[in-house]
Amino acid sequence: MDMTSELHEAVTPQLEALSIDPDRALLIVDVDEVIVCLADHLAEFAAENAFSLKLTSYQLDGALKRHDGSVASKEEFNALFRNFFETQTLRQRLYPGANRVLNTLSRDMQVVILTNVPFYAHADRIKNLNGHGLDFPIIANAGPKGAPLRWLAAQVNAPVAFIDDSPSQLASSAKHAPDVTRIHYVGDEKLRAFVTPVEAAQHHADSWAELQTLLMRVLTHP
Repeated sequence: MDMTSELHEAVTPQLEALSIDPDRALLIVDVDEVIVCLADHLAEFAAENAFSLKLTSYQLDGALKRHDGSVASKEEFNALFRNFFETQTLRQRLYPGANRVLNTLSRDMQVVILTNVPFYAHADRIKNLNGHGLDFPIIANAGPKGAPLRWLAAQVNAPVAFIDDSPSQLASSAKHAPDVTRIHYVGDEKLRAFVTPVEAAQHHADSWAELQTLLMRVLTHP
C-alpha cells in the first residue's frame, strides 16, 4: 500500500527528510496546548484586538465575542486566528516541564513533533520551540494526523506513542495507526475543566511529570 496516498502534499517531503532509527522507540508530540500555551495567549491577543475569548467548552467555535457580547463572525474569527499565528507563534509560552521532560526522554527514545501549525507559521514555530530548548524535528501537518502517524509508525520496529490534546486527532490515530499508544494531555489547567473522557485515548496525564513516568513505562518497558 502507498503510505503517502493520504498525506498532504506539503507533509510528505517533510516526513521523507527525517532520519529515523528503526530500532529505537518513537515519541510523537503535538504542540498547541501540549507543549505551548494557545488558549490563554489567544485570549490576550483577542483582547488587544477589540474581541474577547469566552470558552465554555473544549472548542473555539463560537467562543470569540465582540465587545457588545455578540458572537464574532466566522470571517472575523479566521482573520484573528491567522493574525495570531502570523504575529504570535514566535512568542508562545512553554508549559512548565515540557522542555526538561522531552530532553530527558530523548536519551531513551526518538522525539518527533507533529503540529497542525499553519504552514505559513512553520518557520516561526521551529524558532519558538528551538528557543525553548527543543531541538527536535518539527513536522507541520494539515488536517487529521492519522496518515502521518501511520507513516511514522511504519518506519520503526519499536514502540510508538502519540500525545495530543485533541479528541479528534486521537480518534484519527486510533483509526489509521492503531498500534500507536495514544495519550491525552491538556497543558492548561483551566481547560481541563472542560475535558471529558476521550474514548480514543488509552492513557491520560495531567502534568509533564506524569507524562514522563507514563512514557518511560510505555516506550522503554512495554
